[in-house]
Amino acid sequence: RVCISIIYLSIPVRNVCFPCTGLQSVTASVMAVYVDHRTEAPDSVASPSHIAWHPLHPLLAVASISTASGGCVDIYLEQGEHVSDAHVERSFQVASLSWHPSRPILAAGWETGEVVILNKQEKEHHAVPPNHNAKITVLNWSTNGTCLVSGDRHGVLVLWRMDQRGRVQGPALLKQECGKCLSHCVFRPPPPGEDFVQLAKAAVGGDEKALDMFNWRKAGTGAPLKMGLQEGLSFFITLTDGSVHYVSEKGKTRHVLSTDSLVQKLLFMEERDVLVVITENLQLSLHAITLEGEAEELMKVKLSGKIGHSADIILIDHSLVVTALGETVIRFWDLDRDENYVLSPDVQFGFEGGECINCVSYCSAKGLLAAGTNKGRIAMWRKAAGSDQSIRALEGKEKWKLQAPTELEGNVIQIKWGSRKNLLAVNNISSVVILSEQAMSSHFHQQVAVVQVSPNLFNVTFFSTGTTHSLRVDMNVNGVFATKDAVVFWNGKQVTVFECSGDTFRSAGSFLCDSPVLSVHGENLYTVEPYRVQVRTWQGTVKQLLVFSEAEGNPCLLDVCGNFLAVGTDLAHFKIFDLSRREAKVHCNSKNFSELFPGLGGIASVKCNANGNKVSILVSKADGKIDSKICFYDVEMDKVTLFDFKAEQGNGREKLSSGQGIDNRSAVDYPELHSHIPACHFWDQSEPRLFVCEAILETGLQYPDQKKKQTESTMDVWIISFFSTEEHGLLLQDSFPLPSSYQVLLGIEVPHYYFAKKPGEAEKGQAESGSIKVSQMVARRPMRDFIGLGDCDKTTRDAMLNFSFYLTAGDMDEAFKSIKLIK
Repeated sequence: RVCISIIYLSIPVRNVCFPCTGLQSVTASVMAVYVDHRTEAPDSVASPSHIAWHPLHPLLAVASISTASGGCVDIYLEQGEHVSDAHVERSFQVASLSWHPSRPILAAGWETGEVVILNKQEKEHHAVPPNHNAKITVLNWSTNGTCLVSGDRHGVLVLWRMDQRGRVQGPALLKQECGKCLSHCVFRPPPPGEDFVQLAKAAVGGDEKALDMFNWRKAGTGAPLKMGLQEGLSFFITLTDGSVHYVSEKGKTRHVLSTDSLVQKLLFMEERDVLVVITENLQLSLHAITLEGEAEELMKVKLSGKIGHSADIILIDHSLVVTALGETVIRFWDLDRDENYVLSPDVQFGFEGGECINCVSYCSAKGLLAAGTNKGRIAMWRKAAGSDQSIRALEGKEKWKLQAPTELEGNVIQIKWGSRKNLLAVNNISSVVILSEQAMSSHFHQQVAVVQVSPNLFNVTFFSTGTTHSLRVDMNVNGVFATKDAVVFWNGKQVTVFECSGDTFRSAGSFLCDSPVLSVHGENLYTVEPYRVQVRTWQGTVKQLLVFSEAEGNPCLLDVCGNFLAVGTDLAHFKIFDLSRREAKVHCNSKNFSELFPGLGGIASVKCNANGNKVSILVSKADGKIDSKICFYDVEMDKVTLFDFKAEQGNGREKLSSGQGIDNRSAVDYPELHSHIPACHFWDQSEPRLFVCEAILETGLQYPDQKKKQTESTMDVWIISFFSTEEHGLLLQDSFPLPSSYQVLLGIEVPHYYFAKKPGEAEKGQAESGSIKVSQMVARRPMRDFIGLGDCDKTTRDAMLNFSFYLTAGDMDEAFKSIKLIK
């Protein structure tokens, strides 16, 4: 009988794992949830009116309307922490916010015409000289941050030169009376010169000096930059009569075009020197801009959608206009293809019928389009991955895949991606919430599978019992470790243990502990501290210490399989302990990974098999990425083996300086596995010979001879299983692409592989006909030689596994001897 449990948690979760498995948390880049951090507003009665992210730093500016004081501006860090030194309060409301393009300096415009500069780094506030006596309607920094333009409701336009601390330098560079209310402003970036391009590359590479020069061109840092024809101080401005004007570098203003209604969005396509104008009547027009600022209309089109509702309009991927108009759909207009399409949330994902989308924001780094609804939900669509050519071949809406929603509350009126950390801020009128992405957790052990559905929701599938439980925990959670008897939560500060008692969970212990990792075996918890592994009771009492020397390093990786604990350190050492007795005993003395596998790097993940005599290691390269090699160590034979997905040679031996040989195995005979890297690895929980891993396509990797080999049938994710024995070494037993409805491999227990499923995906295709659909979030698939046998008894299972092993090893006599035992 199969049972499904759903556990609700009132906490964000970063990790989940089970004991006695050799299985730590399994994550994949496509499996992610968003943890919400509510901003710690100093005034609980204030209502947020504007939000703005710094483009680089994880700093969020929030303008609020307070019934008590009028208005205020606050700055928050990435987890919602309030920056107390940056609070500014007035008896009137904030009208606009604008961040400096690189420095932590914020400009705030008020409804009285006041402009205040907040320097977060220097903890300074600076007032811009008073030139406005009406509401600030335009406030923008120039492209390189050296100037600030401000405009008001009466049509007064002022351009200031600013120093690197956000203070006005000298008199205004420009002051004009435009006669009508100013509404939008967009700077025209300067055409880059050669020096500018090279400096920009250096700045992107992390060169602080280059970053300073790029932004400020400080005196004394070298020759002036070749910025092209202009310094980047020309810009476009719109008036409420529908006219658009161009202000040149020299301060001369030219009327360039007029529209039939108020302009509600002004965009500049830098790559093409094209100005995009969208009016409140949803009239879209494109205008080619000359060096002198003259405009030539290229096209004009009427966009579909509801008029009269406040519109949120963005330009993504250089040519795709996306609009949210308070309708049940998001509308797209592809300027390249001259086509339009819509996307809408799906009720199967938890959205309501008639749910309206108020706002949109796009994160190009993640390929994620986020939308806020009037029901407090965040809908997300992920852009299809692949080559530019393959994506272009897709029809419009086929490029986007709806993700599981994030549920908040209220009516979402603003949503913004921002900072280098790609954080998402959400304004629901009553508060502002910051969402940060973290890997979705999943795990499998003892015929129990756990898959994280949302930050507080876990789908727990029991394959052997018939009970269902819900569990709420009032603490931030970084990890969870579950057994058939208990569930343990931790967050790097605290550990909480819940014991399963019948149909309920009861608190069995809670204690302070700063261990970032945790494992469980029986009634023991294993946590780490500098140079030691602590063996604890469920109540936190330390019963034993497993000590590591300074040369070995600090324990930072834990894995339990069978009765064995594998420990990895930050200095690339690993050690195995036998947990079968009352106290843990060393089973395999400390091994230096760098000596066993010279030049490979550090340990990203270490696991041992059920007998404690085999160790598998994923390698972390110097740049932090995972290596293409899986390293195996035979404890009893003191022998090392490598399996390399990239190697172009077959089996061989590579001599080490110590004289010891490495048995090299590669994917040379399996071209479909080339260009892949291991993502996660597991040993069978009871069968010590059986090992499985998931391999993903290494992004950006392209071999010269593969340019023509890459076809539509190339799979991004493969599942590969091996037999590992002393006599035959490492034998590749089976490999198959991850079925399309599956999200990630959870583990293996003969005779099945176990997977987390994609939300809402149905079983598809003949290739997956052998899979058993267990629940929406979990599925199992029989191993190749067990298809059709179902849940066979242990004798049949062992005989069939031996048959599979000898068949893989090429020993047909032993294979047929094994098959004779099957009844």
